[in-house]
Amino acid sequence: MTSGNFSCCEPKNFVQDKVCNNFTVEVATEATAVVLYATNPTDVIFASGFIKNLGTLPITVQFVKGADPVTGAGGTVVRVAVVPVGGAFTFTISRFDTIRAFAVGAAPETPAAGEFCITPRYAIS
Repeated sequence: MTSGNFSCCEPKNFVQDKVCNNFTVEVATEATAVVLYATNPTDVIFASGFIKNLGTLPITVQFVKGADPVTGAGGTVVRVAVVPVGGAFTFTISRFDTIRAFAVGAAPETPAAGEFCITPRYAIS
């Protein structure tokens, strides 16, 4: 095999991680959403992954730029998805720094539950 050189774009070097985790959501509104993932807001990442709903309530997932990395509050929502009960949502996205989730009707006694997996890629300069 030979290595290809493309004249249309410069080669880029990336570092890649993978994070998978189960989660519960005990909050029902965007204002109290749970942070599933947060990264440095100055890094531009490219990420793919999935969110699977394992509970009994639909889960709303938001990809946000500029949210508080601890509380998840604020920021600009760049993409949103509602994951139905028993369903899954796959994504490929860039230009975000926080992923947060909430579920209408969720409470500590009746939380929503899911599985979250993300493979972020960061450009090495």
